[in-house]
Amino acid sequence: MKPRFPRLCDVVVLVSRPDRATRPTRPFAASCTIVDAPDVGGASTARPGRAARLVALAYGAVLGAVAVLGALGVAAEPVEDPFQTLAAWDYGHSRQPLAQIEALIRQTAPADRQKIETRLLEVLKSDQTPPAAKRSICRWLAVVGSDACVPAVAALLADPDLAHPARMALESLAAPAAATALRDSLATLRGDRLLGVLSSVGARRDPLAVDALARLTSADDASVACGAMVALGQIGTDHAARVLSGLQPPAALRTAQAEALVSAAHRLASSDKRDAAADIYQRLEDPSLPRPIRVAALKGLLATLPSAAAVPRFITAVQGDDAALRQAALTTYADAANRPLKDAVAAQLPTMAPAGQRLLLAILADDPDVTCRSAVLHVVESATDADICASAARCLALHGTAADVALMARLAHAEPANVAEAARDALAGMRGSEIDPALVRIVASGTEADRTVALDTLAARRAESALPMLVDLARSSDVALATQVVRALSSLGNSGQLDAVADVLVRTADDGLRGAAAQAIRAICSRTEDKAAAAAPLVAALNRAAAPTARIAILQQLPYAADEAALKAVRDALRQVDTAVADAAVRALVAWPNAAAVPALIELAKTTDQASYGVLCLRDGCLRLAQQKTLPLAQRLEIYRGVLAAARRPDERRQAIAGLADVPTIGALDLLRATVQDPELRREAMAAIVRLARPLAAVYHEQTLAALQELKAQTDDEQVNRDLDAAIRAVENVGQSPDGFIVAWLLAGPYAQPDKNGRELFDIAFPPEQSETAADVEWRPVAVAADRASGLIELNKILDGNDRAAYLATRLTVDRELAATLELGSDDGVKVWLNGHVVHANNAIRPCTPGQDKVAIKLRPGGNRLLLKVTQSGGEWSACCRLTDAGGKPLDGVIVNPAPAAAPAAP
Repeated sequence: MKPRFPRLCDVVVLVSRPDRATRPTRPFAASCTIVDAPDVGGASTARPGRAARLVALAYGAVLGAVAVLGALGVAAEPVEDPFQTLAAWDYGHSRQPLAQIEALIRQTAPADRQKIETRLLEVLKSDQTPPAAKRSICRWLAVVGSDACVPAVAALLADPDLAHPARMALESLAAPAAATALRDSLATLRGDRLLGVLSSVGARRDPLAVDALARLTSADDASVACGAMVALGQIGTDHAARVLSGLQPPAALRTAQAEALVSAAHRLASSDKRDAAADIYQRLEDPSLPRPIRVAALKGLLATLPSAAAVPRFITAVQGDDAALRQAALTTYADAANRPLKDAVAAQLPTMAPAGQRLLLAILADDPDVTCRSAVLHVVESATDADICASAARCLALHGTAADVALMARLAHAEPANVAEAARDALAGMRGSEIDPALVRIVASGTEADRTVALDTLAARRAESALPMLVDLARSSDVALATQVVRALSSLGNSGQLDAVADVLVRTADDGLRGAAAQAIRAICSRTEDKAAAAAPLVAALNRAAAPTARIAILQQLPYAADEAALKAVRDALRQVDTAVADAAVRALVAWPNAAAVPALIELAKTTDQASYGVLCLRDGCLRLAQQKTLPLAQRLEIYRGVLAAARRPDERRQAIAGLADVPTIGALDLLRATVQDPELRREAMAAIVRLARPLAAVYHEQTLAALQELKAQTDDEQVNRDLDAAIRAVENVGQSPDGFIVAWLLAGPYAQPDKNGRELFDIAFPPEQSETAADVEWRPVAVAADRASGLIELNKILDGNDRAAYLATRLTVDRELAATLELGSDDGVKVWLNGHVVHANNAIRPCTPGQDKVAIKLRPGGNRLLLKVTQSGGEWSACCRLTDAGGKPLDGVIVNPAPAAAPAAP
């Protein structure tokens, strides 16, 4: 077994800590261990002056412990002369004098510490000073000491109790006398104390100690011999390396010698003595040595040998069977800053075995600084292994140039599939300003398959610089080429290319190209936020189009621009003499995506002499738009009003009546009450009023109740009467369920901000939380059935979308001050205001469960405004709120009515 050599330096601080009054004082210890061992797998961790820095760090840790203990109240009152007290200090005593001395050292500049050193030496030299105090003095002298303290400290090297702190002090001192003292003690010390000094001599890298260490390498004590070799390796001079190399140790110490030689070689290499280091590394390639030694030798050789000599070793290791050497070579290559070596290795890529090629290609694919394009291209063109060919192709994403684009385009539609995929990835990732023009050249002159690859790549690269060249190609007389280019513009183009694509749509007689152009226009318009910029080139193309087919093709695209100018162009086209063009204009108007088209649709429905157009305008135009939940309620009401006035058939009127039931406004109620007088629509209108009653009663309680009672007096239909009775009961108990759930609210929203998720919206103050009477807030009544167990408001069924917020408001009226509890459930986050003050906030992402949060509140006499903000991140979106007493029972004496003191004007 290899002898163990101590490579650890322990710094131990023992301080006293007052314990409980009933217990005696006992020691309180803190320790710091410093490791100083060579790394045989790589560069040594030891550096000049490292020991001094480590001791300083350890000393800093000691001072930190002192500060902590002082903060805990361990220190007693300051003493008048801590140095005098130190002379009698021992474990178990108050450490206040130590703390004072340590504070003094910290506060004194290095140049002014001689007085501290002198006082410390006086105490150290005294035979009456306890060993515990001398230990602390040695640690302090490591920081403040000079040549003057060396004799006194060196005298302690033979002391079994004080040898360690004395040695550590000398190791860290920059004074030449400290090195001499350690060196001289090599001849007089034995056992563990000698081993410690060997460690310190090595840590100091004392070149004058080489001869003394050389003598100790043949010591009978194997630990001493081992320690001497380690120290020689740490010193690492030419002389030390020669001594190490010339040793003939017993078999048990050969590994220790090899480790020391690794350290010495690292020192020589770092001193720019590369040849000498390489000689040692070559010696350490001996197969009989442990693998870690040979790994370190290989790494060292690759870093020190000239490229011509290092390359064969790298290739041999990478292609060999030894996994450790293979990994060492690859790691060294990947981390190396030696460009000539890296380039020389890469140049050998075509000659390597497949296994080696695969490993090297994986590194080259991530290293942009290696010159390897030619070698990689050679592998791409000659490899018989598809996986290696694919790996080489992917390398060209980083190393390829415009000259390689044509080859990659051919491979991208060839077999096997993994090579084609790698080629496409390479094309998408290639760098440089010449890549996109090279792809455009392929589009202009390549085969159809190459063109497809090039166009797909341009789209994947989001190559906006290629757009002008693609626009020119879109006007090509080659229909197949133009079609492919226009399809590429569908995903790559912007409003700046709409003029060219619209021109293609107007000019072409080819159905395939026309379809591609129409699809490109729709795609570009859909992602263009500036609809005016999208509409202008389309309107211009419509104005210059002469052929009906061309005008029809443009009209079909105008709804995707949906701008005022585009709508005017469609309305003008309604008057076209050509019936096919006029028909296209009608259908474009019907397909319009927003309510701006409603006046034109209503007008056309009233005036057209073609019944089918009237049906289209109302059913597929107006009624479709009125169902958009994002439209203001007043606008939806006016659309339904217009449909009822313009419809010539009962079917459209019935659809309008059904829609009015989802518009909780007093205007919708009035319109339905008037419609009840029409015998043909009476039943549908009554059913709509019943549906509308409950949400509307949340704000317009008296008007809704009066309307229901009026209807009840006008009908003798038993089923209708039963429905009216149920509606009346619901309206009479509109605000709160028997279990205390609040079931009638005013709802505002949704509110969102670009690039903000639900959690980020939680603390953004939207208008409803800024002012109760904000003019730009539209409140709509919502309610759930009073007999529904959870009182759940399902916001996702009322408002569409994710990453948004909504507000629910109601009013709680009491005749006296009342303590209450709000039991809340929410999906997702919920924030609650009572009378303008935040009483609860939980920015959660969770499903809704009644009673998840409980909030104690106090209601003031009169009206109390309750406001909830509910955020939505994704999935379901809901909230519920229950009002209870402290025991969890429904609260008596509260009137829940969301209507404000003055109901909003009836829309």
